[in-house]
Formats: sequence, structure tokens, C-alpha cells
Amino acid sequence: MQTLMHIADSVLLPIALWSVMFAMGTGLLLRDFRRALTNTKAYLVGVGSMLFLVPAVGSTLAVLFGPTPALVVGLILLATTPGGILSNLLTDVAGGDVALSVSMSLTLSLIYVFTLPFIAHFALLYTYGRAQIVEIPIESSLSHVLMVTLIPVACGMIFRRLLPSLAAALGPKLKGVASVVLVVVFGMIVVQQFGVLKASFGPLMAIVLGMNLAAVALGLLVSKAFKLTRRETIAVAIEHMIRQEGTAIFVAVTLLHREDMSMPMIINTFLGMALCLIFVSVVTRLRSAAPTLVAP
Repeated sequence: MQTLMHIADSVLLPIALWSVMFAMGTGLLLRDFRRALTNTKAYLVGVGSMLFLVPAVGSTLAVLFGPTPALVVGLILLATTPGGILSNLLTDVAGGDVALSVSMSLTLSLIYVFTLPFIAHFALLYTYGRAQIVEIPIESSLSHVLMVTLIPVACGMIFRRLLPSLAAALGPKLKGVASVVLVVVFGMIVVQQFGVLKASFGPLMAIVLGMNLAAVALGLLVSKAFKLTRRETIAVAIEHMIRQEGTAIFVAVTLLHREDMSMPMIINTFLGMALCLIFVSVVTRLRSAAPTLVAP
């Protein structure tokens, strides 16, 4: 089992995450990065909330209610993860502002790549204290994170530029296979850490649920406070629900060698998606029931 977990941690997880990021890159163009300039207010509101408000509230819940030090670190990693690229698809399904969604996802992902090693470093330092050597080398951690995030996305974009037809055909298939591998790896981690999960499942599930509800509440509140349109509000709310847990799991498992720290992210992978699908379903039904109220 230990040999299998070592292969999963050091080989399968990085390769699968790299493949997912590469596949995402095949669906992006440079003009997607320019969309942030089309709607400055909504963009700044969404990004600002995800950068400051959501991590502050989530980290507070983690520190106050985290069952174990390792899970506190994992919950802090979860609280600081940015919105996932899947939020763009769900925003489109719900009738939200897709350009705004893409802009927020790209910006938050880029910032996250450079801040994650520092977040992990200080989360460990705060939770365990200086007496215990649990620090991670920030420079090497940053290079590892770049290798499975920004670099594969850039490679995917270059691949699409050079071979657009092949990229269109290969991208979704590669992402599908890699996603299956990620689910298998997550399952292996859950099996290995079943004792930790069983002992803390109730409190951990409650905290993860509370973080999700707090995040979407913040998204809706800031949208209302700054008088965003319905389509903008949908984009901001969904961005607050769909997270990039894969990169945080990579840091916990591969860099910190602590599978137990990945439990909050693994639970959120399914819980966050379930809550977002409920939100999308409700919004879609409301739009169908009152089409004349939909903002242009």
C-alpha cells in the first residue's frame, strides 16, 4: 500500500494535474486575458472578495474549529484556493457573465500560483509553531507549483495556437482521462486516511459546508452592495463556489507529504460541486420562470 501511495503521490497526481491544466490551456486564447478590462467594477468586486474576504472568513473558521493541526492547515489551504476553470462552464449554463467568469478565474489562478507556497509556509508556521520543523522551502515549492499550473496551461495555449484542430479534439479527451486518474488518486488517499476521516468526518464536513455557505453568501452580498447586474452576480457567486482543489492537494500530498491535510480539499471537491449545481438549478429555473427579468 505504501508503494502504491508513493507512486500516486509522486507520479500519478503531478502527471494528472499537469494534464488537466494542459487541457485547460487548449481552451484558452490570449484575448481571454484581456476580458478583465471590459467590466472593471464587477471584476474588481469578484477578485477582491476571493482574494481577501473569502480567505479571511474561511481561515477564521479553520483556526477556530479545525479538529486537528493537520486539518487546520488543510482547511486554510482550502480557504485560499481560487475559483476553478469549471466555474466558466457553469456560469454559462446558469446564464451568467462568462467573460467576467473567465477573467476572474484567470487572474485568481495566476495570483494563486505565486502565493500558494507562501500560504502553505505561514499556515504551517502558525499551526505548528516555530519549535517544530515543518517549514517548506518556498523557492522549490514555487517551482513545483509552476510546473503543474502555469507552465502546462501555457503549453496548452501554444499547442492550440500551432495545431488548433488537434487541440480541439485532444483537449477534452485528455482532461477526461486525467480527471478520472485524479479521482482514483483521491480515492486512494481517502482509503489510506480513512481513520483520520472517520474520526473527524462530522466536524470536518460541517466546517467545509460552513466555508462554502459563507463564501457564496459573501459573493451575493458584495454583488448586491456594489449593485452588480444579475448576470454579473451569477458569475461572482459561482466563482465563490467552484474551487481549484487539485493544486492545493498537490501541495499537501506531494510537497508536504501529508495526505491527511488533503482531506478538506477532497471533501470539498464533491460538496462544493453539489452546492453549485443546486445553485445553478435554482437560477436556471428562476430564469425560465421570469425571462423578462433577466438583465441583458
